[in-house]
Amino acid sequence: MFVSSKTYLSIKNQNDALVKEIETLKAKNKTLFDEKQHLQTQLNDQRKNDIQVFQESLLTSSIDCITQIEGVRQTVLESYLTIDEESKVSYQINELLDNSNVSLKHIVHEMEIMAKKMGSMTENISGLSSMADSINTFVVTISKISDQTNLLALNAAIEAARAGEAGRGFSVVADEVRTLATNTNQSAQEVSELVKEIIAKTGETVESVSDIQQNNAQLSTNFDSLNNDYSAIISHCTKMKDTITSAATRSFIQTVKLDHIVWKGDVYAVANGTSKKSIDDFTDHTMCRLGKWYNSEQAQNFKKLNAFKQLEEPHREVHRNGVEALVLIHNGERSKAIKHINKMEAASERVMNLLDELDNH
Repeated sequence: MFVSSKTYLSIKNQNDALVKEIETLKAKNKTLFDEKQHLQTQLNDQRKNDIQVFQESLLTSSIDCITQIEGVRQTVLESYLTIDEESKVSYQINELLDNSNVSLKHIVHEMEIMAKKMGSMTENISGLSSMADSINTFVVTISKISDQTNLLALNAAIEAARAGEAGRGFSVVADEVRTLATNTNQSAQEVSELVKEIIAKTGETVESVSDIQQNNAQLSTNFDSLNNDYSAIISHCTKMKDTITSAATRSFIQTVKLDHIVWKGDVYAVANGTSKKSIDDFTDHTMCRLGKWYNSEQAQNFKKLNAFKQLEEPHREVHRNGVEALVLIHNGERSKAIKHINKMEAASERVMNLLDELDNH
């Protein structure tokens, strides 16, 4: 089949037009593809930028959150200081009660000795009363003898008078004997009255001593009861002291744990450029609260514990690696700094675990 030249030319022109249109479409397609790639690149960059901004914002918020712990730490610290002061007061009260208890026991002991002496005194006074009774009996006997002597002297005087001149000398002797008997009788009566008075006073003294003994026994019973009450009070105070001491220790440990969180927060804040602190502001491990406590007398009760013995090394590593990380960041060596930050966190976790062991010992 033959096609006319006119028809062929028309078809060729149409074909050329289609080829040109295809080339134009290819060019537009390439342009659109390039624009798409450019937009995709921009979108990816924007996403990366958004993620970076988000991460930076999140880091800043985290650092701000850690900074807010400073207030919590201060509150816990104030609680610790208050409890620690109460602990010291409880120690003083305990010492006073111990001293009072010793004094009370000494008083009870002295009262027991006094009770024994009062018992001996009662026995001695009772013996004195018996002796006075014996003396009184002896005086009565002397009085009877004196009366009989006086009667005999009177009879002798009568007989001498009857004898007249021959009995005059005997009469004088009889008068002297009667006078002596009369004086003896008077003296015996005076001694008898004195002995009766001694017996009466002795009886009163025995009654008084007996009353004192009873009062002393009652007082001793009261002191025993008071001593038991004191012992109970001391026991309760000792338990209270132990409770307060334990609470003070727990508060202190929580305070130093918060200290470390805040210290690490300051490291991150400086690393992130959100803090004006310098590297020199970060103390070494011996100058922070935990370091000072570690070498103080307050830590004496913990020094035999394994957790306490293991605490110093990781504590030192926390401070050393934190400061070293800041030095490297300052020098632009961020990749090396990250390694030290990871070491700081690992050491910090070890410190926290050891502090928990001390808290639960």
